[in-house]
Amino acid sequence: MLKPLKTYDQKKIKAQIENKEILRKRHEQIVDAAGPLFSKKGYHSTSVRDIATALNMNIASLYKYVSTKDDILFLFYKRIHQHWQEVLKSTIEAEDQDPVEQLQSLIQTGLEHCLKLKDEILTIFLESRHLERDSLHIVLSTENEFVRSIEKLINRGLESGQFKTNDTFLTANIIQYLLMIYPLRGWSFKDQYTFEQIVKIVTGFVFNALGIKQEE
Repeated sequence: MLKPLKTYDQKKIKAQIENKEILRKRHEQIVDAAGPLFSKKGYHSTSVRDIATALNMNIASLYKYVSTKDDILFLFYKRIHQHWQEVLKSTIEAEDQDPVEQLQSLIQTGLEHCLKLKDEILTIFLESRHLERDSLHIVLSTENEFVRSIEKLINRGLESGQFKTNDTFLTANIIQYLLMIYPLRGWSFKDQYTFEQIVKIVTGFVFNALGIKQEE
């Protein structure tokens, strides 16, 4: 299991601005400007000057808030991470609810989330190799934490006798991958299925894999 060296909030981004609220707002603006550029041009082809221009800011001013382009890509990943935290919190965090209902909610909400942010999530998959080692370690560790959250849900379903699987970790990885189907494979079926059909098919696939009885 990959253990994180740091968390997103523990990683220090060197900045000349000390006011935390001003820095937070400016970081949000930087990600708003950089995200579409990374998605359209790719991280390598997007220059700091491109990002500064999109912000109507000169490069020297931009470097008051970040120290490297890696910081900007890391902030982009951090935003997606925050979105996923909200998905997990709203669907499977509570341990006193029915695991089947939580899994169904996770699939619905997760697919909605990935459809809404399909360009951003695809950028994550394509551009992670450009992160510096420490930043990449944090990102991969956080993704592993998401898998572990899903695995905890599966284990609760096993304990209640509602789920069946011999490998909870691999099953959790497969579920997380299926939630990413729109960013990764949506181009191949976008004209064949409605969103509601995809939710139904993915839910049925996961439920069958876990031996969950489904209503006719």
